[in-house]
Amino acid sequence: MVNKNTKIIILAGGKGRRFNPFSFVIPKPLMPINQNPILMYLINSFKKNNFKNFLISTGYQAELIKAYLGTGKKLGIKVKYFKENKPLGTAGPINKIKNKIKINDYFFLINGDVYTEMNYKKMMTFTKKGNYDMVVGFIKKKYKNSFGVLDIKDNKIKNITEKPNSLFNISSGIYVIKNTSNLNLIPKNKFFTMPNLIEKYLSKGLNIGAYNIKDYWMGIENIDNLKKVGTRLNKKSI
Repeated sequence: MVNKNTKIIILAGGKGRRFNPFSFVIPKPLMPINQNPILMYLINSFKKNNFKNFLISTGYQAELIKAYLGTGKKLGIKVKYFKENKPLGTAGPINKIKNKIKINDYFFLINGDVYTEMNYKKMMTFTKKGNYDMVVGFIKKKYKNSFGVLDIKDNKIKNITEKPNSLFNISSGIYVIKNTSNLNLIPKNKFFTMPNLIEKYLSKGLNIGAYNIKDYWMGIENIDNLKKVGTRLNKKSI
Protein backbone atom coordinates (compact mmCIF):
# COMPACT_ATOMS: atom_id res chain seq x y z
CA MET A 1 0.00 0.00 0.00
CA VAL A 2 1.48 3.35 -1.06
CA ASN A 3 1.44 6.20 1.42
CA LYS A 4 0.42 9.16 -0.75
CA ASN A 5 2.17 11.51 1.68
CA THR A 6 5.55 9.81 1.22
CA LYS A 7 8.13 12.48 0.47
CA ILE A 8 10.78 12.28 -2.22
CA ILE A 9 13.90 14.39 -1.73
CA ILE A 10 15.62 15.07 -5.04
CA LEU A 11 19.19 16.37 -4.89
CA ALA A 12 19.32 18.93 -7.69
CA GLY A 13 21.98 21.39 -6.53
CA GLY A 14 25.05 20.20 -8.44
CA LYS A 15 26.87 22.25 -11.06
CA GLY A 16 27.41 19.39 -13.51
CA ARG A 17 30.94 20.39 -14.50
CA ARG A 18 31.23 17.36 -16.80
CA PHE A 19 28.51 18.95 -18.93
CA ASN A 20 30.49 22.14 -19.58
CA PRO A 21 30.01 24.34 -21.52
CA PHE A 22 26.28 23.48 -21.56
CA SER A 23 26.04 23.62 -17.75
CA PHE A 24 27.18 27.26 -17.82
CA VAL A 25 23.59 28.07 -18.77
CA ILE A 26 21.58 24.95 -17.82
CA PRO A 27 21.80 23.11 -14.46
CA LYS A 28 22.44 19.39 -14.83
CA PRO A 29 18.94 18.24 -13.73
CA LEU A 30 17.49 20.27 -16.63
CA MET A 31 19.80 18.76 -19.26
CA PRO A 32 17.51 17.37 -21.97
CA ILE A 33 17.09 13.71 -22.81
CA ASN A 34 15.41 14.06 -26.19
CA GLN A 35 12.43 16.35 -25.47
CA ASN A 36 12.40 16.42 -21.65
CA PRO A 37 14.98 17.19 -18.95
CA ILE A 38 16.49 14.52 -16.68
CA LEU A 39 14.48 15.89 -13.75
CA MET A 40 11.15 15.42 -15.55
CA TYR A 41 11.85 11.76 -16.34
CA LEU A 42 12.75 11.25 -12.68
CA ILE A 43 9.55 12.87 -11.43
CA ASN A 44 7.42 10.94 -13.94
CA SER A 45 8.96 7.65 -12.82
CA PHE A 46 7.76 8.38 -9.27
CA LYS A 47 4.34 9.51 -10.51
CA LYS A 48 3.87 6.14 -12.23
CA ASN A 49 4.30 4.58 -8.80
CA ASN A 50 1.80 7.06 -7.28
CA PHE A 51 4.40 9.08 -5.36
CA LYS A 52 3.70 12.78 -5.87
CA ASN A 53 5.23 14.74 -2.98
CA PHE A 54 8.60 16.25 -3.89
CA LEU A 55 11.12 18.19 -1.81
CA ILE A 56 13.82 19.50 -4.11
CA SER A 57 17.20 20.56 -2.79
CA THR A 58 18.60 23.20 -5.14
CA GLY A 59 21.80 25.20 -5.35
CA TYR A 60 23.36 26.11 -8.67
CA GLN A 61 20.87 28.01 -10.88
CA ALA A 62 18.05 27.19 -8.48
CA GLU A 63 15.78 29.78 -10.08
CA LEU A 64 15.72 27.86 -13.39
CA ILE A 65 14.63 24.62 -11.71
CA LYS A 66 11.96 26.49 -9.75
CA ALA A 67 10.75 28.26 -12.89
CA TYR A 68 10.49 24.95 -14.77
CA LEU A 69 8.50 23.00 -12.16
CA GLY A 70 6.72 25.78 -10.28
CA THR A 71 4.46 24.45 -7.55
CA GLY A 72 3.96 21.25 -9.52
CA LYS A 73 0.20 21.79 -9.72
CA LYS A 74 0.12 21.70 -13.53
CA LEU A 75 2.00 18.40 -13.41
CA GLY A 76 -0.29 16.84 -10.83
CA ILE A 77 2.34 16.85 -8.10
CA LYS A 78 3.40 18.91 -5.06
CA VAL A 79 6.81 20.56 -5.05
CA LYS A 80 8.68 22.47 -2.35
CA TYR A 81 12.19 23.85 -2.65
CA PHE A 82 15.12 24.15 -0.26
CA LYS A 83 18.20 26.03 -1.39
CA GLU A 84 21.74 25.14 -0.39
CA ASN A 85 23.69 28.36 0.10
CA LYS A 86 26.84 26.27 -0.15
CA PRO A 87 27.36 22.66 -1.32
CA LEU A 88 26.25 20.24 1.42
CA GLY A 89 26.96 16.92 -0.27
CA THR A 90 24.44 14.12 -0.76
CA ALA A 91 23.38 13.81 2.92
CA GLY A 92 23.84 17.37 4.21
CA PRO A 93 20.58 18.70 2.69
CA ILE A 94 18.54 16.22 4.77
CA ASN A 95 19.11 18.44 7.80
CA LYS A 96 17.37 21.36 6.09
CA ILE A 97 14.42 19.24 4.99
CA LYS A 98 13.73 16.54 7.60
CA ASN A 99 11.36 18.77 9.63
CA LYS A 100 8.96 18.59 6.66
CA ILE A 101 8.72 14.81 7.12
CA LYS A 102 6.82 13.16 9.98
CA ILE A 103 8.86 11.33 12.61
CA ASN A 104 9.17 7.60 11.82
CA ASP A 105 7.92 8.13 8.26
CA TYR A 106 10.01 6.72 5.43
CA PHE A 107 11.17 8.98 2.60
CA PHE A 108 13.09 8.58 -0.64
CA LEU A 109 16.38 10.34 -1.28
CA ILE A 110 17.60 10.31 -4.87
CA ASN A 111 20.29 11.99 -6.91
CA GLY A 112 18.90 14.40 -9.48
CA ASP A 113 20.96 12.90 -12.31
CA VAL A 114 19.52 9.38 -12.28
CA TYR A 115 17.38 7.72 -14.94
CA THR A 116 15.72 4.46 -13.94
CA GLU A 117 12.72 2.32 -14.83
CA MET A 118 12.58 0.67 -11.40
CA ASN A 119 9.47 0.02 -9.31
CA TYR A 120 9.75 2.31 -6.27
CA LYS A 121 6.80 0.62 -4.56
CA LYS A 122 8.75 -2.63 -4.35
CA MET A 123 11.72 -0.86 -2.77
CA MET A 124 9.48 0.80 -0.17
CA THR A 125 7.75 -2.52 0.60
CA PHE A 126 11.17 -4.19 1.02
CA THR A 127 12.22 -1.42 3.44
CA LYS A 128 9.11 -1.59 5.61
CA LYS A 129 9.05 -5.38 5.68
CA GLY A 130 12.65 -5.48 6.93
CA ASN A 131 12.06 -2.61 9.37
CA TYR A 132 15.27 -1.02 8.13
CA ASP A 133 16.62 2.33 9.31
CA MET A 134 17.88 2.86 5.76
CA VAL A 135 17.93 0.97 2.50
CA VAL A 136 20.48 1.56 -0.26
CA GLY A 137 19.47 0.70 -3.80
CA PHE A 138 22.34 -1.01 -5.60
CA ILE A 139 23.23 -2.18 -9.10
CA LYS A 140 25.31 -5.20 -10.03
CA LYS A 141 27.80 -3.93 -12.58
CA LYS A 142 30.56 -5.67 -14.52
CA TYR A 143 33.86 -3.95 -15.20
CA LYS A 144 36.47 -5.17 -17.66
CA ASN A 145 39.91 -5.45 -16.09
CA SER A 146 42.62 -3.94 -18.29
CA PHE A 147 45.31 -6.38 -17.13
CA GLY A 148 45.91 -10.09 -16.67
CA VAL A 149 45.10 -11.20 -13.12
CA LEU A 150 47.45 -13.61 -11.36
CA ASP A 151 46.47 -16.27 -8.84
CA ILE A 152 49.53 -16.52 -6.57
CA LYS A 153 50.17 -18.94 -3.72
CA ASP A 154 53.44 -19.42 -1.84
CA ASN A 155 55.17 -17.07 -4.29
CA LYS A 156 54.17 -19.31 -7.21
CA ILE A 157 51.77 -18.53 -10.02
CA LYS A 158 48.92 -21.02 -10.04
CA ASN A 159 46.85 -19.43 -12.77
CA ILE A 160 46.46 -16.34 -14.94
CA THR A 161 43.23 -14.89 -16.26
CA GLU A 162 43.54 -12.48 -19.15
CA LYS A 163 41.54 -9.27 -18.58
CA PRO A 164 38.68 -10.81 -16.59
CA ASN A 165 35.36 -9.16 -15.82
CA SER A 166 34.87 -8.15 -12.20
CA LEU A 167 31.40 -7.84 -10.66
CA PHE A 168 30.74 -5.00 -8.22
CA ASN A 169 27.72 -3.85 -6.23
CA ILE A 170 27.52 -0.10 -6.80
CA SER A 171 25.27 2.42 -5.09
CA SER A 172 22.49 3.67 -7.34
CA GLY A 173 22.07 7.03 -5.60
CA ILE A 174 18.58 5.91 -4.54
CA TYR A 175 17.78 5.49 -0.84
CA VAL A 176 14.83 4.93 1.47
CA ILE A 177 15.41 6.39 4.93
CA LYS A 178 13.38 6.41 8.13
CA ASN A 179 13.03 9.85 9.72
CA THR A 180 14.32 9.20 13.24
CA SER A 181 16.72 10.90 15.65
CA ASN A 182 19.50 8.96 13.89
CA LEU A 183 19.49 11.71 11.28
CA ASN A 184 20.93 14.02 13.94
CA LEU A 185 24.22 12.31 13.05
CA ILE A 186 24.30 14.65 10.04
CA PRO A 187 26.19 17.85 10.98
CA LYS A 188 24.32 21.09 10.34
CA ASN A 189 25.38 23.29 7.43
CA LYS A 190 28.41 21.14 6.64
CA PHE A 191 29.36 19.06 3.61
CA PHE A 192 28.33 15.49 4.38
CA THR A 193 27.82 12.60 1.97
CA MET A 194 25.65 9.50 2.03
CA PRO A 195 28.76 7.28 2.38
CA ASN A 196 29.61 9.38 5.48
CA LEU A 197 26.11 8.78 6.87
CA ILE A 198 26.20 5.06 6.09
CA GLU A 199 29.50 4.78 7.97
CA LYS A 200 27.91 6.54 10.97
CA TYR A 201 24.90 4.20 10.85
CA LEU A 202 27.15 1.13 10.65
CA SER A 203 29.28 2.31 13.59
CA LYS A 204 26.10 2.50 15.69
CA GLY A 205 24.91 -0.92 14.60
CA LEU A 206 21.84 0.42 12.82
CA ASN A 207 19.86 -1.71 10.39
CA ILE A 208 20.85 -0.94 6.78
CA GLY A 209 19.32 -2.95 3.96
CA ALA A 210 20.52 -3.44 0.39
CA TYR A 211 17.93 -3.50 -2.39
CA ASN A 212 19.01 -4.92 -5.74
CA ILE A 213 17.66 -2.78 -8.59
CA LYS A 214 17.29 -5.16 -11.53
CA ASP A 215 15.46 -2.75 -13.82
CA TYR A 216 17.25 -0.38 -16.17
CA TRP A 217 19.33 2.26 -14.37
CA MET A 218 21.79 4.88 -15.56
CA GLY A 219 23.69 7.51 -13.62
CA ILE A 220 23.86 10.48 -16.00
CA GLU A 221 27.19 11.95 -14.95
CA ASN A 222 28.31 12.84 -18.48
CA ILE A 223 27.05 13.55 -21.98
CA ASP A 224 27.78 10.01 -23.20
CA ASN A 225 25.40 8.54 -20.63
CA LEU A 226 22.82 11.16 -21.53
CA LYS A 227 22.99 10.00 -25.15
CA LYS A 228 22.72 6.33 -24.11
CA VAL A 229 19.45 7.01 -22.28
CA GLY A 230 18.17 9.04 -25.24
CA THR A 231 18.94 6.15 -27.60
CA ARG A 232 17.13 3.71 -25.30
CA LEU A 233 14.04 5.93 -25.17
CA ASN A 234 14.03 6.27 -28.95
CA LYS A 235 14.09 2.48 -29.34
CA LYS A 236 11.28 2.06 -26.80
CA SER A 237 9.08 4.52 -28.70
CA ILE A 238 9.36 2.59 -31.98
